[in-house]
Amino acid sequence: MGDGLARIFTKQAFDPEAFIDKQAADGEDALLGLRQKIHALNEDTAQALKKNVYKNYSQFIETAREISILEGEMYQLSHLLMEQKGLMSSMMEMPLVSDKAVLEGPKEEKKEESPEEETRRNLAFLLEKVEGCSSVTEVPGRQLVHDADLVEMDPETFVQMQRVHAFLLSDSLMMATWVPTRRGPMKYRFQGLYELDSLAVVNVRDAGPVKNAFKILMFPETRMYQADSAKTKRQLLDILEDTKKKKAMKDKQKKETSSRLSDQFSSSPVGSPQGDAFQQLDEKAQDSKEEQPVTMDTDFLQADWLQELPEDLDMLIAQRNFEGAVDLVEKVKEFLTECPQGPALKEFKARIEHRVKQLTVGLMTELQVSPERSLRGGPRAARRAVTQLIRLGKSAQACELFLKNRSAIIRYNIRQLKFEGATTLYIRCLCTVFFSSLSDTAKEFLKAFPDHYGCFSAFVIWSKQELNSFVSIFQRQVFESKASLTTIADCVQLAKKNCAELSSIGVDLEFCLEGMMDLPVQQVVEETRDQMVEGIRYRSQDEQWRPTNLQNKKECEKFVEDMKGSGFDIKSYIFDDCFAHITQTTVQFAKSLATLANDLLRLYTVELEGLIAAALTTILTAQLTQFQTALKADKFKEERNTILKNVQFVGDKVIGHIITLYLGKELSAPKQVLDLQSTYKQIK
Repeated sequence: MGDGLARIFTKQAFDPEAFIDKQAADGEDALLGLRQKIHALNEDTAQALKKNVYKNYSQFIETAREISILEGEMYQLSHLLMEQKGLMSSMMEMPLVSDKAVLEGPKEEKKEESPEEETRRNLAFLLEKVEGCSSVTEVPGRQLVHDADLVEMDPETFVQMQRVHAFLLSDSLMMATWVPTRRGPMKYRFQGLYELDSLAVVNVRDAGPVKNAFKILMFPETRMYQADSAKTKRQLLDILEDTKKKKAMKDKQKKETSSRLSDQFSSSPVGSPQGDAFQQLDEKAQDSKEEQPVTMDTDFLQADWLQELPEDLDMLIAQRNFEGAVDLVEKVKEFLTECPQGPALKEFKARIEHRVKQLTVGLMTELQVSPERSLRGGPRAARRAVTQLIRLGKSAQACELFLKNRSAIIRYNIRQLKFEGATTLYIRCLCTVFFSSLSDTAKEFLKAFPDHYGCFSAFVIWSKQELNSFVSIFQRQVFESKASLTTIADCVQLAKKNCAELSSIGVDLEFCLEGMMDLPVQQVVEETRDQMVEGIRYRSQDEQWRPTNLQNKKECEKFVEDMKGSGFDIKSYIFDDCFAHITQTTVQFAKSLATLANDLLRLYTVELEGLIAAALTTILTAQLTQFQTALKADKFKEERNTILKNVQFVGDKVIGHIITLYLGKELSAPKQVLDLQSTYKQIK
């Protein structure tokens, strides 16, 4: 009936009021029955829904994780696209040099500058106020035009980040951060220098807490600043726009003048006085390099591809074509080695170096780890940026960032592991993930830094640090979880086996791994030894030293096979087909000690050799003490023969089995154990 109600309720033409009226016409009993059926249908539906959720639970979790990762990557892509769109729009709207300014030329100053203004234009005072700006003052002809206090803001969240000071120069814009705890006259610290040719200013309308703000777009980043008043903002933007126009006009005139001088030089006849003068100038230049004309380096830089080089680099960096940008940088560096030294060359090199710094920042960003970036890529994903940084002479930074990137990926992969209760299974997965990642990193490192041997020491240090992190996780899951010694031995063997496989690629970390695990292994061995000794003392209190009754021959045979599986042949200790001279306490002791000895030898290292031998000796000595106490006790005079049989079993079979385990590991049995075996045999 429940299925019938479900079909009725799910019909598209279902009318609840008509259905209730029909059921109410049959009386109260029909309504009570309908109520019970609806309750039963509700329970069945909830149960079916719960089963479906459990059935697809893992798929729900995996799908949610994939959606989260995809959402982060799409957000990053959307942010980049919006930034590029705003950048292109601002560049399209950015006014260039007006025709009026070109036709009229620079206006003459109507009045002479005052001494205070002349001192202000001198960049020397920047060295006293701004820390780290010495390279800014070295460019000849550079002047200070305007400066203002600003506050840098986050372009996304509009949160105020830090106080800055803007210094508008005749050819660039310098930003300096405010030093809160300064000593001496230094008030600011150099942050960055941006050429006026490569930046664009975008006004930001006042909205909410954002007032008197504007954005400065510079390849490949965007910065947002806030002025203290609308007047300060408008004054700064107007002067900045006017300075850009003056610089563009000055560059154009400089280019035209240089082109005109070059034409005159090429058109002058050889025999003319002008040609003779240039010929004499060449001869003087050959005699003394100090007498070369200043215009020679300017003429040398008039090639079209050199004039367009800064813009080409900006475009390649914006397109993330790092290979092309580095090719262009190498080409211009090789070309400039033959250029005569002069102010023009120095200024041109400063412009190129600024682009190189931007390119380096872009490449380093590729290797940096951030929450928005996907960590699923392997080590090959970083090779592109590493290769270009090495070509730029930044091998140390490339090595550091490459290894940090790999550390983040290893941590991410380890976090994806699920601990499902079985310690050994989790450690097997952990070792596979960690050591395979370490192996991949080593192989890729050799490919990325083949001839940079100085970076190999950094890789060795990094490997040891990562191994230390791995051992921390290993200790937390294995040693601190109070696992059995057998489980601990299994996990340690798994770690050593995976670590040994790294030696095939030239990375040997076995010694470091053993050294990091020696202390926790030592603590576990000592705890297990103490527990065994305490158990021997506790069981000896109730020991009656009576032969074990196995009831019948079949059970006796089963007992013999069980002991044989543990490594003990006890046929000589069986009598009357169903009795064994060995007591249950001795049987339990023999099995426990055999398992312990096997686990200890699986944990064997040279450093732990003495500890393992001492642990076995302590346990056997404790058992020997119990035998001797029982032999001296008057109440066990009748059981003396049984006690001696147990002593003989421990001395011959148990200690003999331990010696066999040592020989199986190609080790010599400890002298303490051999001496104890002799002591056991002497007891009669």
